[in-house]
Amino acid sequence: MKNEFIHLHLHTSYSLDSGIIKIDKLIDYAKTNKISSLAITDHSNISNAIKFYQKCIEKKIKPIIGCEIPITTNYNHSYFPNIVLLCKNIDGYNNLIKLITEAHTNKQANQKPSTTINKICELNQGLIMLTGGRNGLLGRNLLTEKIDIIKKDIQLISEFYKDRLYCEIERTSRLNEDIYNNHIINIADDLNLPIVASNDVLFMNSEDFETNETKVCINRKIKLDDRNKQTEFSDQQYFKSNTDMDKLFSDIPDAIENASHITRKCNLHIDTSNYYLPSFVSPKDMNNNEYFSKLAMEGLKTILDIKKIKNRENYIDRLQKEINVIQEMKFTDYFLIVQEFISWSKKNSIPVGPGRGSGAGSLVAYALGITTIDPVKYDLLFERFLNIERKSLPDFDIDFCMLNRQKVIDHIIEVYGESKVSQIITFNSLSARRVIRDVGRVQDLAYTFVDRIAKQIPALPVGITIDEALAENKDLQKEYTSNKDIKHLIDTSKKLEGLPANAGKHAAGIVITPDKINRFLPLYRIEESDELVTQLDKDDIEKLGLVKFDILGLRTLTVINKTVKAIKNKSDHVDFHIDKINFNDKKVFNLFQNKQTTGVFQSESYGIRRYMGRMKPDCFNDIVALVALYRPGPLGTNMVDDFISNKHGKEIQYEHDLLQTILSSTYGLILYQEQVMEISRSLAGYTLGEADLLRRAMGKKKKKEMETHRIKFLNGAKKKGISSNVAHSIFSKMEKFAGYGFNKSHSVAYAYLAYQTAYLKTYFPAEFLAACLSSNMDNTDKIINLVHACSEINIKVKQPDINESNFDFTTVNDNNILFGLGAIKGVGATAVAHIIEERNKNGSFLNIFDFCERISSNIVNTGTLESLIYSGSFDEFNANRNLLINLIDKAISFGQNKQDIQASGQKELFSNNSKEIVNSNVISINQAKKDTNLSSSDRLKLFSSEKKVIGFYLTGHPIQEFSDEIDEMSVKNIKHYYEKINSNEIDSNTEEHSTITGVITNIRRQRSGKDKFMYILMVDDSTSRLQIVVYDDVYEKYKSMIHEDHILFFTGTITLDDFDNQLSFKATRIFDIETARLKYSKKIELLLESNALNNDLLKKIVHILEPYKHGSCPLSIKYISEGHLLTMKELDNDWHVTPSTSLINNLRDLLGKENILVKYQ
Repeated sequence: MKNEFIHLHLHTSYSLDSGIIKIDKLIDYAKTNKISSLAITDHSNISNAIKFYQKCIEKKIKPIIGCEIPITTNYNHSYFPNIVLLCKNIDGYNNLIKLITEAHTNKQANQKPSTTINKICELNQGLIMLTGGRNGLLGRNLLTEKIDIIKKDIQLISEFYKDRLYCEIERTSRLNEDIYNNHIINIADDLNLPIVASNDVLFMNSEDFETNETKVCINRKIKLDDRNKQTEFSDQQYFKSNTDMDKLFSDIPDAIENASHITRKCNLHIDTSNYYLPSFVSPKDMNNNEYFSKLAMEGLKTILDIKKIKNRENYIDRLQKEINVIQEMKFTDYFLIVQEFISWSKKNSIPVGPGRGSGAGSLVAYALGITTIDPVKYDLLFERFLNIERKSLPDFDIDFCMLNRQKVIDHIIEVYGESKVSQIITFNSLSARRVIRDVGRVQDLAYTFVDRIAKQIPALPVGITIDEALAENKDLQKEYTSNKDIKHLIDTSKKLEGLPANAGKHAAGIVITPDKINRFLPLYRIEESDELVTQLDKDDIEKLGLVKFDILGLRTLTVINKTVKAIKNKSDHVDFHIDKINFNDKKVFNLFQNKQTTGVFQSESYGIRRYMGRMKPDCFNDIVALVALYRPGPLGTNMVDDFISNKHGKEIQYEHDLLQTILSSTYGLILYQEQVMEISRSLAGYTLGEADLLRRAMGKKKKKEMETHRIKFLNGAKKKGISSNVAHSIFSKMEKFAGYGFNKSHSVAYAYLAYQTAYLKTYFPAEFLAACLSSNMDNTDKIINLVHACSEINIKVKQPDINESNFDFTTVNDNNILFGLGAIKGVGATAVAHIIEERNKNGSFLNIFDFCERISSNIVNTGTLESLIYSGSFDEFNANRNLLINLIDKAISFGQNKQDIQASGQKELFSNNSKEIVNSNVISINQAKKDTNLSSSDRLKLFSSEKKVIGFYLTGHPIQEFSDEIDEMSVKNIKHYYEKINSNEIDSNTEEHSTITGVITNIRRQRSGKDKFMYILMVDDSTSRLQIVVYDDVYEKYKSMIHEDHILFFTGTITLDDFDNQLSFKATRIFDIETARLKYSKKIELLLESNALNNDLLKKIVHILEPYKHGSCPLSIKYISEGHLLTMKELDNDWHVTPSTSLINNLRDLLGKENILVKYQ
């Protein structure tokens, strides 16, 4: 029987530089073409190995795992030839892991990870070596290096590999291939080594050559044209058939035969049935099980004493049962490891979350201090977390303060050793938009052209494919079929879409192994950050039975920590402890009921706040329920409405008395997965382990399993004397609600944090909101919402002050928060630290010259100074920011000169100080502060500059320039409509026609359907912000005026969006202040102080009015004295004016804003 040829040198898409083969397509091709074995040999990694192995086994294809590894040689230190290593068995796999790990661990900067000849000889067991082909140990290097030296290396390797070393030969039509191939054949003859044929496969079909070249260019950041003359790859490096390879090597049939021999030798089995937990080292006098039991029992007894819990026996019995299960499942070490690093974190003042996910259902976890949730009190089930009938690894997701998370990881590394701990790899893939941009760049297409095509791929939903975008967008379809450049761009992009682009570090995951990590999986050095991570992703790590620990950073814990520190600085609250607060505080529930929950964990959206207003939570269980209810599943049904109705008195009918105990906390509704488990236990005699399996089957909608469980449930209910009809009905309801059921353990943990943050906001609002602001400096939208939340409860956020502000936002008193310097764009942490250090050391800064004299211009440059001035940080020096901006160069020059003289040790011939410089520039502080009468346009520019560095309008707002006129127009502010929502005057059935006005702060385009778009404008009127939807037809009419920072009026309909419970405003007409004045003004009134009136002033007024005469708006002059009206004169028709913005601004600049009144119809 003819031997089957197997490609033994093949690169998948995980060879990040070149290679575009997706393993699913490779395996499907093999199955279709009855190929019995497949090999992968990615460059310097086996990141794809476990996925490949398991999918091959599933399709009954023999998997061969290998790797192409660069190797250092003694004869050329600038060139690293490759070798290919294939695993014969598990010994070979383990040695391959060690070789790859060492290559990455010892990688030098700007060099490839590589191994050495000595190392591959030392770790040869279970490995088969191919010499690597064109770029290998026997390849094109034979054309430039001394062959005798290379032969010596091969001879040395052959002594270790014996019958496992093969001279690899390729015929891929690359430069000088015949010449070096002849050398390879001669060396093989001389050393009596077998030859094996390969094709260094990079793609499945020859026409994919250009696609591979495109990937190469993307990774190397070059253009396709730069590779016109490349000889590195050829279009022959595709997955050739047996027949093709037989023909290609018909003169060397042994080379084909040897590929089959190697395939038969490779019989790797990777065991994925065991768990490999790290070991915990207990005190010497007891084993881990004893120590674990002792810690848990002592911890529980301490809790029972402190909490004064009476039913101690229930707790102790449950704890013992959990201990028994954990020990039987051999997870003792896992719990001890988690307990240790959480205990360490708490001792080192690193905030730890109360628990997350099903782990909060474990009493052992509570007793060990892993969680702070009492599972007995809240009816949480251990079996939801660990079930002896469902063997799976425990998985605590543990939250830590964002700022200190890395300290916890560093501690774990210190305890278990760097050789046993690693962070986990993640691969960023070429998403639809990204790949179009990347491909367009390497094809050297115009940026604007590519950008236009990329933007036709919607940003949402995340993960949308190019094909899906084409199906949705007729315009894109049309261009695709009619424009060959677009078609080529998109076709190439589709072939690369979804491939891994680069490796990164997983945000939270780490793995701890029981022995050196390279006994289980290889490591990978990330190029950009130079960090070592695992080569396998989190899913493959778990498949191997290794334990992943999620060390998550949670911003809320940082907020709580900052708040508590600020509270403890108050003399009357030094003993405050967040874990000792009262969880049944009426004032806290009032905060929820009043919907003042900005900053409160999981309670900030308008949608959830509306439901809070309707629900009126008055106990902790209501908060738990709200967390579970406010999700897409329940919101898509009537569950939320039913819950609220039942809570507020609707009669609840229980189908069986046993249900009342289980469902009373959720007013008769099945809301939690734990309730499904309890019902099946109480009504049908399930064990909790069996109930957990039922819960899983319901959640995953497994029909076969569900039918089995239905029969079991009905039989169990029958034994309990429950009628068949009732049992059928209850099971059907469980089945329905289980699809929406939430993990109660997770809900309780999140509600716990929600209540804590609500408590802090209730009793320490300034400290809490300052901490929220400090922790969200990188999120302008969040900062704006928090500033509005401050104003709701009469707390003012004061502008930054160079002599008072710290990096963070800080509380001045109960009613004032000082803006943090760290939140000013363009300043940076280093500059802030330098400023504060100098201020603490030598006192307050006197003026801008004194500041520049004392601060290093290498740290605080011109851009930093501009940001500080525009933010208002220097306002105490001079109210006129424009003047300070104009003085920057002089101030920096003055400061530098002073510093140079000081550094040289010389004395100044003519000593001058910053105060003298200020005076000499005729900007004494008193004089300068008088210069505050800026024109309207100058004020608007300053507001705009402030917004750029602060992120929003803080010390003033452009709308204030027109506030009197807007009041005259009777246009309601945005806050008015939010108040109507909060009082439930607006709901999804209410549609109100209205006009609003504000400044456009953001514009984005969004798809609204096939070939349809809409524009979302964020509009701010100083009282609040509102998203305004402008559909395509309306946008086309008004697009010339729609720009950021423009003040516009919007007429349309306002309603409550059903989808997200937020205000929705759909604009039908848009106009500016100029149009508003021209159309709707009925009179302009000038107020003149009689004692200031003179001919010069009247001439100036006439001069301003002259160009606007003969308009339609009447003009009147009111003469006043000490605020009292003396007389009013209506001017005749000749002096009716056109009320343009320029006229109003000129009059205001002359007479003062308060003395120009525009009256409206």
